[in-house]
Amino acid sequence: MQNQTSILNVILLAAGGFFMFVCMDSTAKYLGTVMPVTQAIWGRFFFHLVSLIIFFLIFKPKVNLKKNFKVQIIRSILMVTATTFMFFSLQKFDLVDIYVVFFTAPLIVSLLSAYFLKDILTFKGIILMLLSFGSIIYSLGPSMKIFSIDLIFPIVPPICWALYQFFTKVVSGDNDPFAAIFYTSILGAIIFTIFIFFNWEPLDKNIYWLYLLILGVAGFVSHSLIIYAIQLSNLSFVTNFQYSQLIWSTIINFLIFSVPFDINKLIGVVGIIVFGILFIRTEGSKKTT
Repeated sequence: MQNQTSILNVILLAAGGFFMFVCMDSTAKYLGTVMPVTQAIWGRFFFHLVSLIIFFLIFKPKVNLKKNFKVQIIRSILMVTATTFMFFSLQKFDLVDIYVVFFTAPLIVSLLSAYFLKDILTFKGIILMLLSFGSIIYSLGPSMKIFSIDLIFPIVPPICWALYQFFTKVVSGDNDPFAAIFYTSILGAIIFTIFIFFNWEPLDKNIYWLYLLILGVAGFVSHSLIIYAIQLSNLSFVTNFQYSQLIWSTIINFLIFSVPFDINKLIGVVGIIVFGILFIRTEGSKKTT
């Protein structure tokens, strides 16, 4: 019974964390229509940092900020870059399409691991990777096949996330995820506070300050929930639930942004979820057998 309760807690934490990510991105998509995107990015990092500081003052978690310092900085730069490009891409492309492109990240990190860490994919893993990639292409349909400079915005985030995961594997002994989000939030807050200090545009409504606060808190809560889920279980199991973002984004796309359901996209999304989870389980079990 206790084991079942623990698994249920992990599922709720992971699913809740990834749901909060979609809520954060949806809020950012809206804020980008009422203020400069850079101000939304600032709010995301600044209020994330404020939430993190309050959390540290109350709960005083033990965090080693000196361990793997250089790698932490590299990972933080990657995450800040990914967030920046993600927020800009939200203003230019459909929410679901962006998440579909984002799920090339597990495939990219597997290729990086195979080349640099000699972590060679199994034959089944290669087949599932090809099926996942095929589902991504099928799901996008004609919506993102028009070559444009704007395509750089949705393409950069999964590359940065894949590199982030790759560096995490390189320092596999580093199990201090709070250090990673600390450096990410403080780096992002410093960079964009300096930028908007010289480029701030007054907000039309005071309610937008509340939305900026919600944006930062959602970022902190989403990361924290996933961290606790990983601490109760393991990264491989928790990663399965990242694909729920495709479901949440499809629902929010319809309810909030009035984007109708597309049958081809839905079929592609189902393929991405099924083949993606099978891919993670296949390659994950390979390392434990």
